[in-house]
Amino acid sequence: MLDLTNAIYTQIKAAVLALYPAAKVEKTYQADTTAFPYVTIDDLGNPEIGRNLSGTGKQSNPSWQIDIYANGSTGEIVAKKIRDAIIPVCENAFFLHRDDSRHTTNVADVTIYRWTLRYSCKVDEESKYIY
Repeated sequence: MLDLTNAIYTQIKAAVLALYPAAKVEKTYQADTTAFPYVTIDDLGNPEIGRNLSGTGKQSNPSWQIDIYANGSTGEIVAKKIRDAIIPVCENAFFLHRDDSRHTTNVADVTIYRWTLRYSCKVDEESKYIY
């Protein structure tokens, strides 16, 4: 299985920190964070989607959710600037398909602005090609 999560995380973190050096970029959400902007990258899974009758030619469909949290009067602006820095990493560097990009109500604290991105791709497990 081709695990892209660490590579994606590393490049997203670099892109976010280039914009906001004090930002936190994590792989898991911490509900009690007080540092903003805050970005999480969650590996949603990697189901097998096909193979040939001999058991070779496996294909999988990994996906990720990226949540961007920002607060204060500029929270929406900051979150969207970070979103715009993340999109080229996912789409141009890794050729991921954007499944969703939207504002998400942050039910834990509505004063925190949240933007959610979801990406996926298809992977040929043997050749390690992303398509």
